[in-house]
Amino acid sequence: MTRYAMIINLHDCVGCGTCDIVCKIENQVPQGAFLSYHLSEMTGEFPKLKMSYKPVMCNHCAKAACVKVCPTGAMHKDEWGLTVVDPSKCVSCGSCAKACPYGAIQAAPEKTAADDLGDVGALIKDCTASGSEIQEAVGNDYPMHDPALDEYELPITKKGSPLKCQMCKHLVYHGDVPRCVEACPAGARIFGDEEDIYGEIHQLKEMYDASVQKPEEGTEPHVYYIREFHKTW
Repeated sequence: MTRYAMIINLHDCVGCGTCDIVCKIENQVPQGAFLSYHLSEMTGEFPKLKMSYKPVMCNHCAKAACVKVCPTGAMHKDEWGLTVVDPSKCVSCGSCAKACPYGAIQAAPEKTAADDLGDVGALIKDCTASGSEIQEAVGNDYPMHDPALDEYELPITKKGSPLKCQMCKHLVYHGDVPRCVEACPAGARIFGDEEDIYGEIHQLKEMYDASVQKPEEGTEPHVYYIREFHKTW
């Protein structure tokens, strides 16, 4: 049985933020909201300082707290183990966001990314186009959106429903990989079937000390972090 998971190699990650940017573009995430972001921390005392950087997202937990509390089944696990949302069943109760121990869920705001772009005024009056004029000219509410993706049912949510990483299910269901994986310039994100013993996910977990966020919560995250090899001596 296929069980999708992601590994983020912190040794290779350069902290460029490309993953955060392409995630917002791909999923039409409105201003002020993020599905992919990062945690940074500086420790030590000058001049001996250490900076840590960790990309974070929904962990697509095997025992997802958000799924357990959803009263309508809108938040659910798909057949490949991803934690996804069916907006048509959502009643915007907010239970999932309250239950998530990682803070990975928020209510979709009233304004969409298309609204944000449409509100952008002309840089130079009577010279450059405003956001709404560009939208009208291209016949598309979201100029950065590739019309070829229309069949993938974007945007991924509606006002008030859970806004979270769905592992780019609109791409994965079509045999592609999440956009953050494709776009990472360092190849620090690896996506695949955790159950495939010959696959890269399984092999990397065997080689490295893979960790997860807040293991004490017992949700069994399926987004793993690696940096150090297993010690064999």
